[in-house]
Amino acid sequence: MSDEAARLLAEIHAARALARAATPATRPGVAALWAHATRDPGGPVDLATVRAIRADPGTARRYRALLASQAMAHAPFAVAASDGPVASRRIGAFTLEILAATEDAPPLLILRGSEARSPRLIEVILGDETLRVALPPPIEGAILLALDPAVPEAVRLGAMLRDPACAAFLL
Repeated sequence: MSDEAARLLAEIHAARALARAATPATRPGVAALWAHATRDPGGPVDLATVRAIRADPGTARRYRALLASQAMAHAPFAVAASDGPVASRRIGAFTLEILAATEDAPPLLILRGSEARSPRLIEVILGDETLRVALPPPIEGAILLALDPAVPEAVRLGAMLRDPACAAFLL
């Protein structure tokens, strides 16, 4: 190995050591995670917090714990079942169903629960992707949300909820 290659290798190891030492300092604090967990859908986000949640498994666990603490119900992964055109899963005391599209109607998300209070938001996490969507008020005890193919966010919500590895939080 030449002296130049050895020097370059030593610099790489030193840079890695500095990067590992700097990681805890770049982790967002509880206040930043709480602000992110209580944000409004479509509102501004702190990109440093989002980056930390995606890149650092410890930060991601802390964020999910904060979400779970404020959620009415959550499922860290889906116990998904599908029967033909209907996909359903339980999220705490709630049942979530996705009815397949028909010729004249888009897919429909139906959320039913026995809770007196209804969730206002749903946040789903799949891998490093997070999606937060506002839910409409319930109609006769059920929340209905059209998963319109013309709305990319709605299409992605349906796709993520169908994946068994997807975590779901009802807030």
